[in-house]
Amino acid sequence: MALTFEKQKDRALERLRLRGADEEIVPILSKINSSEDFFTTSSCSGRIVLISIPEIGAKREAKFIGKWHRPPVSREEVQEALKLKWREGITEGREIWLLSQSPILHVACRDLEKAKALLRIAIESGFKYSGIKAISNFKDNGKVMVEIVSTERMDVPLGKDGVMFCNEGYMDFILSKANFMLEREKGKLKRFYDGLKEAE
Repeated sequence: MALTFEKQKDRALERLRLRGADEEIVPILSKINSSEDFFTTSSCSGRIVLISIPEIGAKREAKFIGKWHRPPVSREEVQEALKLKWREGITEGREIWLLSQSPILHVACRDLEKAKALLRIAIESGFKYSGIKAISNFKDNGKVMVEIVSTERMDVPLGKDGVMFCNEGYMDFILSKANFMLEREKGKLKRFYDGLKEAE
């Protein structure tokens, strides 16, 4: 028998309590989860990530080298993270990529009208790639799953097998763009939170 919307919400909130969330996104999660018509299932406040992968597209085999949820991230921080992982052998035979990723939230909505209302606030706040990901059968206590995400994203290959393909000047340029995107995303999160408050 399918769980009711309320039971699904209880389980999701318990997972959130156990796992925690990025500090900057907690007020938004609290605002959404305080409504009887919504609950969040996953979230990230946006981040700059350094990973190693065997080849492009091998996401499941990715290993984190560094992860930052706040700007600015400096070249020295990136280089220090790389040196540490080189010593551990995590980069051997693998590609090194720097990613700048948008904030993302997955929200379960009680019905289609509630989902549309949430999407309107998200899109007006700048989260232009937001949309409905799935609609489950409402006869079986279904829900509408909404993904809230922005357009900012950058995936840049930096090196392979412990050899960097870019000089320090280019690394500074990449990081300046990544930091700019992350700073811009924080502004969108604030607008989204303000929009949620106004809709109460």
